Amino acid sequence: MWERCTREPSYIPPVGDSAKQAGERLNSLLLVLAKEHPAGSNVVIVTHGGLITDFLVHAFSENELNSWHSNFVAAQTDLIPECSITKLMYANGDYQLDVFASVEHLKLK
Repeated sequence: MWERCTREPSYIPPVGDSAKQAGERLNSLLLVLAKEHPAGSNVVIVTHGGLITDFLVHAFSENELNSWHSNFVAAQTDLIPECSITKLMYANGDYQLDVFASVEHLKLK
């Protein structure tokens, strides 16, 4: 079912939302948070990788996403490692992807 949702973003599984709906829902939350917090604020959201990629596919063009990983849309189910950090910037109604699926903080020093 997960693979079908990824291949067909508008497919609504028997339980839950479609990938498109999930991405739109996270976008709505981020817009509310942007209104509630002053510019320059940092907001941390913890979620699973599937929701992150659902949002990114919703919010960015395929060309923009391919600059982070070639063939992003097709490979999206394998792109977000556990405990990774993805960082977005938001200003003037636009998102900018600043860090994608980084695991640098997990490396032993």
